[in-house]
Amino acid sequence: MYSSSSKLTFRLKIFLLLFGLVILQMSVMVWHFDSTLYKSIKHQVGTRALIQAKEIASGPALVEQIQNNDLSTLQASIDRLSKISDASFIVIGDKNGIRLAHPVKERIGLPMEGGDNAGALENGESYTSLREGSLGYGIRGKSPIYDNNHNIIGVVSVGYLLNRFDQWIEVYMTPLLIEILSVFILTLFAAWGFSRHIQNKMNNMEPEEIALALNLQKSILSSVYEGLIAIDRRGYFLNINHSARQLLGIEQDITYLKSRNIIEFVENSEIFFRDPLADNIKDEMFLFKEQYLIANRVAIFKQKELIGWVISFREKSDIEALTNELSQVQQHTDTLRVLRHEFSNRLATISGLIQMQRFDEVQQLISQENTSKQKLLDFIHQQIHLPQVAGLLLGKSLRAKELNISLILDPTCQLSPLNSLLNETELCAIMGNLIDNAFDAIQRSREGKAIVNVLITDAGEDLVIEVTDNGPGIAPDLIDDIWTKGVTNKADNQNHGIGLYLVHRYVTHANGFVIVDNAEPQGCIFSVFIPNNCKGK
Repeated sequence: MYSSSSKLTFRLKIFLLLFGLVILQMSVMVWHFDSTLYKSIKHQVGTRALIQAKEIASGPALVEQIQNNDLSTLQASIDRLSKISDASFIVIGDKNGIRLAHPVKERIGLPMEGGDNAGALENGESYTSLREGSLGYGIRGKSPIYDNNHNIIGVVSVGYLLNRFDQWIEVYMTPLLIEILSVFILTLFAAWGFSRHIQNKMNNMEPEEIALALNLQKSILSSVYEGLIAIDRRGYFLNINHSARQLLGIEQDITYLKSRNIIEFVENSEIFFRDPLADNIKDEMFLFKEQYLIANRVAIFKQKELIGWVISFREKSDIEALTNELSQVQQHTDTLRVLRHEFSNRLATISGLIQMQRFDEVQQLISQENTSKQKLLDFIHQQIHLPQVAGLLLGKSLRAKELNISLILDPTCQLSPLNSLLNETELCAIMGNLIDNAFDAIQRSREGKAIVNVLITDAGEDLVIEVTDNGPGIAPDLIDDIWTKGVTNKADNQNHGIGLYLVHRYVTHANGFVIVDNAEPQGCIFSVFIPNNCKGK
């Protein structure tokens, strides 16, 4: 069973804590103020009582009245002084401590109470004392009365009862208590508002829920194979997972990294701060410590304010391996689909010729088909010594035939194992995108025979690729921007504008360049030049 305290919400706990602390502080302040005020009043009242006692004891008239035992005149004089003084009482005693003047006339002639006269009557001292007398408990100022021969003939006692203290303390404490009550009420609202503010900052979650969310976040970050980094607008780390630290070679944990900037660990930080800062970036390739990484950037917003980014990335080789597998599967699928379609048509033709008993024409058709296919296979096998590229060209040839496009491989084509910064998968991506782009261009223009010429050769120091089509060409206003992601001639640009962007990225990263121009009389020609002697240096 949970205790009742465990059912309290975090907001209520914060409120009670703040409220309790304020009450405790106020109680200590009131107690300290009351204690200090009491001591101060006690000191001031004692001083006042002693001064008045000395002043009265030094009066010549008082000495004369005591010496003459003129008690009625003495009482009248003391009554007059009591009226103009704020003291609770003024009492005159003789040298034996017998009252000569007293506020209560019935007590005149009786011994003075309190037992604090010895210092004045015996030692001639003036002092204050806190004693209980016949009138009550209070502070009394004592002073001896001397005659002209400096003999002690009596004592003056000026007193302030403690009930007078309570009146003075009440005068001082009332405004303070009113202020404390006002502060108490304000604190009540402030503590409640502050606890609500804290709860809102915590997204109305309890600490246990936040701890669970934090542990869940750590588990998710650890389980993601991709590297993940979260940074603020200044570039300081907000979070990083284990995969990202491995890929970037960062050994420090997030506790240390939260005070460090991303540029201290990543030299090529262009993707992190590329304008426009609020836009997301998808599948961007960047070089880090001689390895290419594929990265994505997603902006983090608080309300409508940009506060940072989350960057995810993986090694390009990992993505290429998966892409290669998928490409080969897709290539085989397309090839088989085209072959099935083509041979279905051929079988239908052969079946019709057999039914019409035109056996010579059947034999001629089969011979022609075998000859054309074998020539293509023999040419690719002899000239192209990279299996992926050979398979790509064969597949594109079959696809061209299905689209009624003539795909012509230049007789000078030749390709040996690569000696450049480009790998076979990237080369297939370049050629595949250029050929597909040519197919799309021709299909938009059905004027005359559709022809696509392809040349790939590494005969010189450069790897050269040329793809020419006789389509409509490139619009003049787009020819300078076709390498930008999302730019396309197609009406539907939502899922297009990626192919030529990737071509340009792969070629540029291999230290090559691409030339594009409209061909004569119509069409377009793409020329790619990539250094092919990099590994030998």
